[in-house]
Amino acid sequence: MAYEVYSAVDLYAGQPGVTLTDLVTLQQKTILKSIVIHNTTSIGAKLRLYIIRPGKTANAETQRIGTSIGSEDTVKFSFETVLPKGTKIAASQAIAGALSLDISGVEVIPGV
Repeated sequence: MAYEVYSAVDLYAGQPGVTLTDLVTLQQKTILKSIVIHNTTSIGAKLRLYIIRPGKTANAETQRIGTSIGSEDTVKFSFETVLPKGTKIAASQAIAGALSLDISGVEVIPGV
């Protein structure tokens, strides 16, 4: 009988650039759980985040977050989204070095 193993993973921790950049490419089917965004500056900053499934591109269809984060504010987005292997999470921010992201999820690893 086949089974699956579930493993919590830290998918990304860092700051996206001002140009759209891939942050992570999923190595397994993954359940996206949360994205925490913290603005480290004293001015508001805008973030655009895309979830790009295989065969898709970054555009209005794949954009999932487009928001401004107030100065020194923290925002958390919670998800229960199952993403296939090969999905890319990409982002850009309007002000270099303003926003720090932590993205976590649960990998679904096929068993035997």
